Amino acid sequence: MKSNFVRVGIVTMLVGSLLAGCSTEKSTETATNSPKSSEAASANPDDKTPIKVTWFVADESYKKNWDPVNNALDKKITEDTGVSIEFTSGNNDKLSALIASGDIPDMITVDKTAPQRGVLENSGLVAPLDELIQQYDPSFNVPKSMQDWFRNPDGHFYGYANYFWAKENRKPGDTLYSNQGLFARKDIMDQLGIKPEDFSTKEGLVAALRKVKDSKTKYNGFDVAPAYFDSWVISSFFGSPREDEQGNLVDRERTPEALEAYRFLNRLYHEGLLPEDSQTLNTAQLTEKVNNGAVFALSKKTIKWDGLYAKDPNAIFVAVGPVIGDQGKQPIVDPVAASGWTLTMVSSKAKHQDRIVKFMNYLTDEEMNLNVTYGPKGITWDYDANGKVKLSDEFIKARDEDAAKAKLKYGNGTLNWLISYMPVQRTLPVTGTLETEGLKSNKHFGKYTYDMLAFENTAPLGGTEEAGISAKLEEVRAKTRAKMILAKSPEDLDKFYKEGIAQEEKLGYQKLYDYQNAKFQEAKKALGVQFVWPTNMKK
Repeated sequence: MKSNFVRVGIVTMLVGSLLAGCSTEKSTETATNSPKSSEAASANPDDKTPIKVTWFVADESYKKNWDPVNNALDKKITEDTGVSIEFTSGNNDKLSALIASGDIPDMITVDKTAPQRGVLENSGLVAPLDELIQQYDPSFNVPKSMQDWFRNPDGHFYGYANYFWAKENRKPGDTLYSNQGLFARKDIMDQLGIKPEDFSTKEGLVAALRKVKDSKTKYNGFDVAPAYFDSWVISSFFGSPREDEQGNLVDRERTPEALEAYRFLNRLYHEGLLPEDSQTLNTAQLTEKVNNGAVFALSKKTIKWDGLYAKDPNAIFVAVGPVIGDQGKQPIVDPVAASGWTLTMVSSKAKHQDRIVKFMNYLTDEEMNLNVTYGPKGITWDYDANGKVKLSDEFIKARDEDAAKAKLKYGNGTLNWLISYMPVQRTLPVTGTLETEGLKSNKHFGKYTYDMLAFENTAPLGGTEEAGISAKLEEVRAKTRAKMILAKSPEDLDKFYKEGIAQEEKLGYQKLYDYQNAKFQEAKKALGVQFVWPTNMKK
């Protein structure tokens, strides 16, 4: 999970200038540049005339080519709607350049906490989604809790959030899971006599990783690295708090548990149990290593291992631990974000706003959530007698043989930008190793989660001084984090930790903290609670 100071790219000076220049003309610009649907389109709500929509996703790892000829899901969507998508993607710097040009694609998907979100909303470059829905498709029922959570000070909301856990749509059994955890290869554990409970203590975890290292385990020609762990996951297992006894926000990067986590990871590095490239690999690169079989243990569930399983059904990652810190505190791990991950917006200059809004409504349908997850109903899945998803033999065989090729053929898991996970969770297949292990890990680490909603309101939006401070601080933290984990000695680690704090103070740490704590208090007031941290609530 992300640290308290959100990891975002720095907004360029040019984008800042754009915001300053456009914000005062927002209402005029939006009204001028919002194309109206034609009379023909208005008269025909089921218009399937072929159109192409451009869509930028601010995630450089996302690569998607629309292929309705060979991809079953793309084919279904284009046949149902007439829409074909031209996807482009990139990091926040690329998005900043698009914004600065004043000419953005028809649709934009952006991290909900990215500074660019605020720039887009306050510059007139994206249209208010509530107005588009009212004008073009009043049947598009966006949860009010989503609208309210992302409502701009101007009274409008501008984007649809994926993975948003709308309170009014929840049903009994809907539970927030966590993407944090400890996971290890069961085949290697069995081979070396390692048990899941061995990972519950520091010494047990170290001993387990040493067995992997000392055995010089190779897999498919690759040396198996013992572990790739993230510091914030380990500090959460050590019980790092996020709220103090007075109800104030705590920056967990400055807690004793965080420092303990850095010292522990530094120890793993020195013993050859944590590779140096653990501080440099991005998600895509680590995923590739995992699917090549070159990793024994992980701390992030979001690293998918379906490609590895497709090649070797015995190569399964299972939940282990969690490791307990020196103080013996109960682990408390972040759940998935209840307020979602990204917002998808519509350009105020988009030519086919009417069709785009209907298209978004179509993609957010409950059954479409299942199609997006597994591929088209009737080809890759159908409902069983109990209303659960039953995967087709064809799909299971193709996925188990080559997961990457299966995605290209069926489209499963490639279009998650408007998805709600609740319909997926309610209908999860009861068979299949990947699904079974996913459910087991959800239950295992779900015991240690909490309601994180109030903490999701603390990130400053773009165009503010606090957003600039946050971006600069995270740059410092990323560098300091790597220096500490790879430090030559405990003394050097402590020195880097103190130097990092000193740098943060010079960059305006206190101003950002005061802002975030105020937003935290506002969120708790709106939620009608005094405390949200589990140990505070027990008192």
